[in-house]
Amino acid sequence: MTKTKISPERRQEIKRIVLSALQQLPNDSLPVKIKAICKAYSNIRLIPYSLHMKRYNLSYEDMKIYCGTSDSCADYSANHDKYIIYYNDIDYHNIINSNRYRWNIAHELGHILLEHHKTNKNTRIYRCSLTHSEYNYLEEEADYFAQLILVPHVVLYVFKIQNERSLKTLCKISGPAANRRFRAYREWLQNINKNDPYDKLLFFHYYNYLFKRKCKVCNVHLIQENGKYCPICGSKNTLQWEDGTMIYPKLETYENGKLIECPICKNEETNIEGNHCQICGNNLVNFCSFNNCANFNPLPSNARYCPVCGSRSTFLDNGFLNEWNYKEQGFMDIPDGIDEELPFN
Repeated sequence: MTKTKISPERRQEIKRIVLSALQQLPNDSLPVKIKAICKAYSNIRLIPYSLHMKRYNLSYEDMKIYCGTSDSCADYSANHDKYIIYYNDIDYHNIINSNRYRWNIAHELGHILLEHHKTNKNTRIYRCSLTHSEYNYLEEEADYFAQLILVPHVVLYVFKIQNERSLKTLCKISGPAANRRFRAYREWLQNINKNDPYDKLLFFHYYNYLFKRKCKVCNVHLIQENGKYCPICGSKNTLQWEDGTMIYPKLETYENGKLIECPICKNEETNIEGNHCQICGNNLVNFCSFNNCANFNPLPSNARYCPVCGSRSTFLDNGFLNEWNYKEQGFMDIPDGIDEELPFN
């Protein structure tokens, strides 16, 4: 029997639900913390097979019979609007060590968030309680949810993933799943659309993870998309994808980058048109000091150097900032900042 395909409209709805699920965690990374996402929902409980077996004195075979599978299942209590996801933590060779359990949990979460239990008035998605086509369609939707949440294509794109082995490691999924998902990723690459709403939202959801940087010289932690230079110490080609430990304090600014208080005359009435202090005339927006630099945007208020050309910043030149190693270094985060234009900006 031919599978019923998921309509384009339904695919968009599932993507919206995936984004909502990802946003349950304040900071996301790969591999996706699928257990933590499940636990973020107050009406969802995760119970490993081993715990249920111990609680009810069941054998492994009993547990597989109870769940109807060696993988995972989700039970729904309509009276309390609560769910339990049971997942196999017993079979280390086939399920745990292969990371298949992560896909199983994501699959069950898909059934729950897509409201398959409620729509079909079932406490569990049983094959025997649905027609063959109905069951296959619900499984297809749950698998689509799982692949979207576990394997975000925009992250693979930025990290320049070249093979299924790298995908498997990054996303922490099984070998067979990685093989299928890499084929799907290559197909996506052939039809990449920089204006796709879902991909743009996914790109910005992972932005801080994608562009976190650490400088090997000053150890700054920053988020920088463009430029080869460290904006704190000015070193070239010393930024690597990693969490730094040093966070250098910013001067307080408005959203447009203009300082709230002039460091020279201490004027606090700076929220006026223009970039300069109306009292002492100093420029209160941090820019690259090199007039022919390709970067015309304001720099972060703690930037001593331009990340694009490496020139000194106007705040460093004007004495608003000291060199990064002038005194004791403080702690903080900076925004903005890969050396090529990305399609989702």
